[in-house]
Amino acid sequence: MRTKGWQNVLAFTLVQHIKTKSFIIGTIITCVVLSAICVLTNMLPVWLGADEAIEDSIGGSDDTYKDFENIYVIDETGLLTDEDFAEANKLGANMSKTDKDADSLVDELSVKETAEALVKLTEIKDKDKVISYSANVYYSEGSSSTSADSLSDLVHMLVDKRRMVNLGVSEEDYEKTLIDVDCTALKAGSKQVDMFTSLVNYIVPLALPLVLFILIFAYGQTVAQSIATEKTSRVMELLLVSVRPLAIVIGKVLAMGIVSFAQVVLVSSVCTISFAVSAPFGFIGKMTSILANSDIINTAGESAAQAGVSLDEIETAKAIGELFKNFTPLNIILILVIFILGFLFYSLIAALVGASVSRMEDLAMAMQPYSLMGVLGMYLAYLPVLFNMDNLMSGVITSNPAQVFSYYFPLSSPFALPGAIILGNLDIAQSLIAAVILAAFVVLIAIVVSKVYEAIILHNGNRIKFGEILKMAMRK
Repeated sequence: MRTKGWQNVLAFTLVQHIKTKSFIIGTIITCVVLSAICVLTNMLPVWLGADEAIEDSIGGSDDTYKDFENIYVIDETGLLTDEDFAEANKLGANMSKTDKDADSLVDELSVKETAEALVKLTEIKDKDKVISYSANVYYSEGSSSTSADSLSDLVHMLVDKRRMVNLGVSEEDYEKTLIDVDCTALKAGSKQVDMFTSLVNYIVPLALPLVLFILIFAYGQTVAQSIATEKTSRVMELLLVSVRPLAIVIGKVLAMGIVSFAQVVLVSSVCTISFAVSAPFGFIGKMTSILANSDIINTAGESAAQAGVSLDEIETAKAIGELFKNFTPLNIILILVIFILGFLFYSLIAALVGASVSRMEDLAMAMQPYSLMGVLGMYLAYLPVLFNMDNLMSGVITSNPAQVFSYYFPLSSPFALPGAIILGNLDIAQSLIAAVILAAFVVLIAIVVSKVYEAIILHNGNRIKFGEILKMAMRK
């Protein structure tokens, strides 16, 4: 049989690769670095000013003006009344009028370490007619821009309400005027989502292809290097005494597949444990507590406020919940199958490249077409997302022909499909069709390998170019 003995090659390659110091040290360093990144990703927002960073990331809080110890108001319009200041204080803003000079007070705030602010309210006139109001918020060195923005919103609300009341509008009617009208233009077939979901739909299709590209190409190049090393060192001639050439490539590709899968599982497990240990103390802990309380998730408005959770947090938690709904056993199995098929697709090509050289010095040049194929596949998965960035940042999810093409084209599908499955951009039937197409091309590549591998593995002349390999496959 042409494949007899592949088990021995697999076992030999597996043991030789795992016991090398470079593999052991590299695996340890990778685990340590990635686990540290996981911990820092979760903890850095807390260490660098957790509340503000977290609130900003999920849409910001509406009442961070409460962080100011003192809020001084210079009202040159005479619009705000004692009733307005009482309402502000009731909302948690320590606000009071001051007769101090604005310039001198701004100078004081510029060096204060405490959280204080000055609001200067003026009116803009045109021919003795008030056409607008201007409110400048000056905050101290010990304050934050987030709190200042929140204070600006509060002042805007107080001024707007006082104007309406002065015009004879009751407080009940004023509340009705606050109802917002959100107008969005949607292309037929697209859907509107919140900002957090938009970010997820932007980041995941960019991050996953990069990770898969590194994994597939790191181990694919190892396959080529292993075959080229053994061929140039005459070890291949000894192997050919007991096994057929096709058995060698099958054994080596499968061995590297096992190594890559085991290393990915090990690194992922270490990262998961690191993330789980640090989660309760960082940003993830905050979001998990929201997700865990289904009663809060299903509340809105007043009941959410009583629970101490903002509507932005609820929407973010819902978006995270929707994302995790796609982590079904079938989807996880599909992603693993696609990763394995993608690895086999590129590794078989790498094996041909490694067998086509007679000197290690030629390997880098021989790998260029292989690398270009991988880069092309990754960018086919990348570019449609980049071109769709404006829509995603506007909260609109839509697909384009290039993105759909990347799901089914074998060069790009190993990189594009996992993200599409996680985000729910493809249903099960579409995912299976894409996986079957990729599997068919893996079989096609395997047939090409079986036709030309025996000829090129024994070649010891000049490097066989990629086009010549294809011609050999056509003649066989």
